[in-house]
Amino acid sequence: MTIRYADGRTLEAVVLSRTDNTLRVAAKNTDDVLVFSEFNGTWVSEDCEPVRIEFAWQFHSLEVAVAQADCICSKELASRLMHLLFSGSNEEGLKEKTLPESPGFPAAGHLVI
Repeated sequence: MTIRYADGRTLEAVVLSRTDNTLRVAAKNTDDVLVFSEFNGTWVSEDCEPVRIEFAWQFHSLEVAVAQADCICSKELASRLMHLLFSGSNEEGLKEKTLPESPGFPAAGHLVI
């Protein structure tokens, strides 16, 4: 977890215990256990200093961005998907030769999903 103080200081820490409104943590490079209390949605240090607490599961920066190339499929797959969508069919028993070539379907060679 990361603890961010109003003056810009940050500490990396691990949770030792937690109740509904109290958090005891061990911070990196410190010997003391830090205690934070939550009042009306705001975490406050023992010195009554408001802090922002970010838990590891809240970090979204580690998510891999999806590239446009990851969302492009072949003309054949696009044709199959469009046929299934507009015909209300399911994929069972559908043979490749029964798919329409292009009438009423996008003329482009690829479909962005």
